[in-house]
Amino acid sequence: MFKLFTLESAQHLLPTVDLRLRELHEATGDLERLRERVGFVRHGSLEAYALSQELAFVARSVRDARNEVRRLGVLVPDVDAGTVEFPSRVDGEIVHLVWQRGDDAIRAYHRLAGDERLRPLAGRDDASRQEAFDATSIEDPSGASSSTTAGSNRSASAATNTDRTPSSG
Repeated sequence: MFKLFTLESAQHLLPTVDLRLRELHEATGDLERLRERVGFVRHGSLEAYALSQELAFVARSVRDARNEVRRLGVLVPDVDAGTVEFPSRVDGEIVHLVWQRGDDAIRAYHRLAGDERLRPLAGRDDASRQEAFDATSIEDPSGASSSTTAGSNRSASAATNTDRTPSSG
């Protein structure tokens, strides 16, 4: 299922996303540390058995944390850097709002086709923000339709964008 977020609904979801991302990051780190230990235990030993059980448990934790993030409808292109993307629609175009762990707000987005550089979310008054962002639904590959929001499937509207601003470079 694809969800589309308004800037307001994405901002509202940030505390939950931050918590889930932290859980995912910690579980991924634990998994890496356990995998490093595998080469140092004797195959067939009690220690190897215990380590394999722990690896299985932590791998399930990673899978569950990833599924929880997916359930929220956000994308995590880089767990280590803490980059999160919220699908959205700006001026009729599907884009990704980009948030970096540690930031207090979403400040940029990128287009999905062609030029994917980050664009700042600034420069419009409230009336044009309302017109630029819409949280209508899009169809997922199964044909079902889904509208978005932060946890409640009610649309919220508010955002900014500079998609029409000429770029330098």
